[in-house]
Amino acid sequence: MAGPLDILHLGKYYPPQPGGMEQVVQSLFESSQGRISNCCLAAVRKGGPRVASVPGGVVHFLRERGTFLSAPVVPSMPRVLHSMRRRSARAIMLHFPNPMASLSLAISLVFRAKREKIAVWYHADVVLQEVWKRALYALFRPVDEYIFRRADAFIAATPNHVASSPVLARFADRVTTIPFALPDNWFDPAPGDEAAGAEIRKRLGGRYILFVGRLVPYKGLHTLVEAASGIDGRIALVGTGPLESGLRREIAARGVESKVSMVGRVEDLRPWYAGCEFLALPSNSALEAFGIVQIEAMGLGKPVVSSDLPTGVTWVNRDGETGLTFPVGDAPALARACNRLLSDDGYRRFLGGAARERARREFSYTALGERFYGFCRDHLSGSIKPRGVVA
Repeated sequence: MAGPLDILHLGKYYPPQPGGMEQVVQSLFESSQGRISNCCLAAVRKGGPRVASVPGGVVHFLRERGTFLSAPVVPSMPRVLHSMRRRSARAIMLHFPNPMASLSLAISLVFRAKREKIAVWYHADVVLQEVWKRALYALFRPVDEYIFRRADAFIAATPNHVASSPVLARFADRVTTIPFALPDNWFDPAPGDEAAGAEIRKRLGGRYILFVGRLVPYKGLHTLVEAASGIDGRIALVGTGPLESGLRREIAARGVESKVSMVGRVEDLRPWYAGCEFLALPSNSALEAFGIVQIEAMGLGKPVVSSDLPTGVTWVNRDGETGLTFPVGDAPALARACNRLLSDDGYRRFLGGAARERARREFSYTALGERFYGFCRDHLSGSIKPRGVVA
């Protein structure tokens, strides 16, 4: 990319590779077009290294050589990052947690003094369930601490991230909150959505509650399956993951095959949101730091039933305003919340309308672009070269 870089993002992957962090980086690129020049270092699983122009910036794809603590191992990243710092990088945005990027930046800072501004987009705390992984991360943690001490600013998606994170609590005076977002056109009804949703309802045998996400332990799907027998409606599980075979066995063992449908991977989620009564997000761990699926559902006028995690989940979905919450892991309480919305059409529509208004106001690209540009202007002063419109 010719000319100086305004923001150099250190990510994991970049879309079309799925993932929450990947979606956030893409949203920053696209929402700040014309104002900020974005560049990203990201891993790619197949093919050689390449540079690609994408809406809002440029991505340097570097070849992955395996994974470490669920993150890509990219041996070329330290060299590429150090070269870019020496030549052109004027502000660096580390998307955390991201061991390879943290290590690369730390190595570069050892050999070249910090001259640019550094910000940490703090997506979530490091939460590792296996003992061996926790022990391994304890050895790596000093690297992250080295970066934190040199960071000029932090970004978190919600105030709940700051309140619930022991790391962010230490740097609270340097944290700005910028919620995740969806493209503005997500909130506009698309032709055919309602008809496609009606066809899904017909295929499933009636009204249904929707779950969207990876089939992994922290999503709390065992709680949802346990609650299924007490819910007066069907449940559609959209997604794939390592729990798929175990969930099928549990659904059969509980005798709820007629009520719970495992849909698998879906390319276009809009008809599934359009056809559902509401979204269920029964996550049971701080690994669920925000729940982007919540704003996807809310943006299409659907309320959410979510667990009462003290993370961004309950900041996004406000109990009694945009949906309902229930105690983490409490299957009977989940069933009661679902039945309340299934039995009261007026209340469900009221919550859905409020959810859509909140999503459009707080979680659109328009809102994100204003907040991100303002952050760069205010906290990375001297690193950002304004381009075009000034907020």
